[in-house]
Amino acid sequence: MSNREITIKDVAERANVSVSTVSRVLNGLDRVSDKTRTEVLKIIKELNYIPNDIAVSMITKKTKVIAVVVPNLENPFYTAVIRGTVEVTKKAGYFTSVISTNENEVEETDYFQGYLNRNVDGFILIGAHDKPDFYRNIKKHVVLVDRYIDNTNLDGVIIDNFKGAYEGTKNLLENGHTKIAVINGPRNFNDGIERYWGYYQAIKDYGIEIDECYHKQGEWSEDNGYQATLELMKLDNPPTAIFAANNLICMGTIKALRDLGLAIGEDISLVGFDENDLAEFIIPKITVVRRPTYEMGIQAAEMLLQKIFNNDSTTNNNPKKVVLGVELLKRGSVKNLNIR
Repeated sequence: MSNREITIKDVAERANVSVSTVSRVLNGLDRVSDKTRTEVLKIIKELNYIPNDIAVSMITKKTKVIAVVVPNLENPFYTAVIRGTVEVTKKAGYFTSVISTNENEVEETDYFQGYLNRNVDGFILIGAHDKPDFYRNIKKHVVLVDRYIDNTNLDGVIIDNFKGAYEGTKNLLENGHTKIAVINGPRNFNDGIERYWGYYQAIKDYGIEIDECYHKQGEWSEDNGYQATLELMKLDNPPTAIFAANNLICMGTIKALRDLGLAIGEDISLVGFDENDLAEFIIPKITVVRRPTYEMGIQAAEMLLQKIFNNDSTTNNNPKKVVLGVELLKRGSVKNLNIR
């Protein structure tokens, strides 16, 4: 052949097969006999053919790119999900694009209406929208993570939020606490709703009357944890224990208690949801509900790639929802009031 660039068409002609067959070989897809696959790979080597990703994507209708959409990049939970995702997608030969919506519905809408909806094969999504119509209109493969929206017909990977909050609150109750506050995030998604009801049910199961002044609701942020803790500790009858419903809230609570000069595990007990650096390294370490964040990213990526490889329809009448378990890590931040 001349010195011109070798194309996928040249490989197909030399191997006496179609361009789409060469493409399937290049992408490791099935529906190609072992004999044909061996011959195509032999021709590719003989011609020293280097696949052009753009040309291959035009033929296969696949870009080999997926996008991970998260509310922000400051929360260690989201970065752990991203790491799990990248581990799987990289092995499959996919590039992962990471997008932050800043917890803003308008920004999220702009991304999906813009170029990304044409240039990725699918999305792993921790969404900002709480209405199912938005997700049903995404004409790509989507797997929801952490925040699951019913009636979207989308697959999802979540955790047992109710059990985590129940077990965390129960641990405080078992240690004699009856004045237990909760600092929660918004209740527009399953995470905030289920964590509140887990806390609520544990209190009810122990026959304790719910005191609404012990319930603080705001953003999933360190500032919310900080400000809510200050307000709680100024009450005429302050709580003896706080359940902080996510990692950032817990960090804010720790800082507020420090600034108030209160000793965690002595003056006030604390249980958090999610591990975080402060919970791990301060003394005493904080009792937390551990969720498998890294594993959530792995599961979501495997589910998405399976849909892409199998060319499953984006309309799913039987969505698959994987619910991963949680674990209560008991440390030194809970004082036993039963011991006098």
